[in-house]
Amino acid sequence: MAGLESSGDLDWNLVRTFIAVADRGSLSAAARELGLAHPTVARHIQNLEAALGLTLFDRRATGLKLNDAGRRLAVSAREMLDGARAFERASRAVTSRASGRVRITASEFIADVFPDLLSPLRRVGDEGLINIELLIANHQLNLLQGEADIAIRHVEPQQQELVCRRLAGLPAGLYASRGYVAERGMPTLATFRDHWFIDGVQSPRLARHARRMGYPVGKDQLVFRSDNFAGRLSGAEAGWGITVVPLHVAAGREGLVRVLTEVPFTEIEMWLVGRQEVRTTPFLRDAFATAGDTLNAFVASLSAPAGPGAVPVARTG
Repeated sequence: MAGLESSGDLDWNLVRTFIAVADRGSLSAAARELGLAHPTVARHIQNLEAALGLTLFDRRATGLKLNDAGRRLAVSAREMLDGARAFERASRAVTSRASGRVRITASEFIADVFPDLLSPLRRVGDEGLINIELLIANHQLNLLQGEADIAIRHVEPQQQELVCRRLAGLPAGLYASRGYVAERGMPTLATFRDHWFIDGVQSPRLARHARRMGYPVGKDQLVFRSDNFAGRLSGAEAGWGITVVPLHVAAGREGLVRVLTEVPFTEIEMWLVGRQEVRTTPFLRDAFATAGDTLNAFVASLSAPAGPGAVPVARTG
């Protein structure tokens, strides 16, 4: 054991690899189990044997088999492994109660309901405290650059580095003010070209989607534009025209009436997106799961009749 005494503390990774090789009987099988390269596993065994000054395996054509010394040390190594796992479990129990700040970005579509949906994250006493920073933004914040931890988006993310979960679509429809309908008549497919619409400036997504659905909106029909949903909603309430509004938002506004129900604008896509840390950091993982589960439950609670041929209003807002 002179080698171990002269080399200092024993590397735990070597012991973990030793147990994996002992259990699997080969370097390649242990490498697959540990997620390591074959040469790395071989080097771990060589370094461990050098540190201990012992040969631990009999090398055979069929693989590696523990010799007498290896079998004796495997007993202590397994005790170390069990202790390490117990330590990890205790660590998770402690860190799961740790406090932390979670920055969540979402659009105005859900700004009025999202704080209540996040209420399960409130913690007191020994359970610690999660601090929420809710960032309402009409543009996409860059999660990879740390501008936020979690995002609710209405377009499918393309960055493979992000953790993504598709959520239930947010029920929506086309709405106009009662004053608009009284002045210009109830819109129908036959009078579609006679009506005005409200859309975004940088991204006129309503017009693009309507065109894909076979209901093109002419430039002369886009009489009011805003990249801010609150601006579009206010424009509709002021009688400027027709725009897409989530059903739960429209339900609280007596001045709005749903129009053109024949046109299949029935839901807004929702994607839950997070940085890789939502997999490994307990309070971020908790926030990510809670946001997704409560949003899905909220959508399920809404009465959103979808007519035949209804399709998502993808990338709206």
